[in-house]
Amino acid sequence: MTNQRDEKEISPVVFIVMQSVTLNIPMRVEIPWRALIKGGRDLRGTYSVYAHFLFSSDNKYYAYYGITKRGWNTRFSEHVKCGISDESKRLFPKTMNSLIQAKLSEMNNIPVNVPKLEGVVTSICAVGLNTDQAMDTEEYLVDKYSLSSKHEYGLNMIPGGYEGIRCLHRLAILKEPMHIDTEERELLLEKHLKEHPQLGIPNPGVAAKWNDPQYAEAVICGNENRLKAEQVRQIRYLAAIGNEIDVICAKVEIHDFERVKRVVKGRTYSRIQ
Repeated sequence: MTNQRDEKEISPVVFIVMQSVTLNIPMRVEIPWRALIKGGRDLRGTYSVYAHFLFSSDNKYYAYYGITKRGWNTRFSEHVKCGISDESKRLFPKTMNSLIQAKLSEMNNIPVNVPKLEGVVTSICAVGLNTDQAMDTEEYLVDKYSLSSKHEYGLNMIPGGYEGIRCLHRLAILKEPMHIDTEERELLLEKHLKEHPQLGIPNPGVAAKWNDPQYAEAVICGNENRLKAEQVRQIRYLAAIGNEIDVICAKVEIHDFERVKRVVKGRTYSRIQ
């Protein structure tokens, strides 16, 4: 079982340890126990949040987070296939391809002086989520751990959740408001990068804008279905002086208990100061 330091809940997890025959590297899958229990909740039609970690021979690991309504193994297979094809402009497939090719060279006794793939961990972070829960969770995890403009070894090129969708709107990749999964966002980003190859490297100007608190606040809270910055601050204040979640909901006039709970725990709206 795992117990995250900043949370009280204990979450039982199943670890599946494997070995890649092709690359001769260890692989591990971490799955919430409740997703495997017979007779448990039907998870069809709900979202899962997943993470892929690539471990390299120079003692680094690269992180990528996403959400899907399909199987995590389906998504990972697609990532691997995209990486091996050596055609993708996205950071995750490109990094995977580089690490895999270096590993294959080593296995064929071809000396290469670059990092090689030494292991892969796939973690199913959450299951059974609705759209808002999944988008908020992805938004939080990507911003905290894997956004490439903030984290040296992060492989997510755009923010997660609703922030990612707004990022696609700002790039004029999306024309109409819509809620789309990570893989759909990736396909749109892939198409955009191929049409604009000069965007294949991180844009310091975009990163600088995103690191501006006022700009981030305008983007994060700009949509009508999002909490306003003052609501976020009020929720935090009420929680800080000891109010329970149900009391906070009543005072802020927000009826979504889980949404307020995620704000209190710092899982969402972390950029709002």
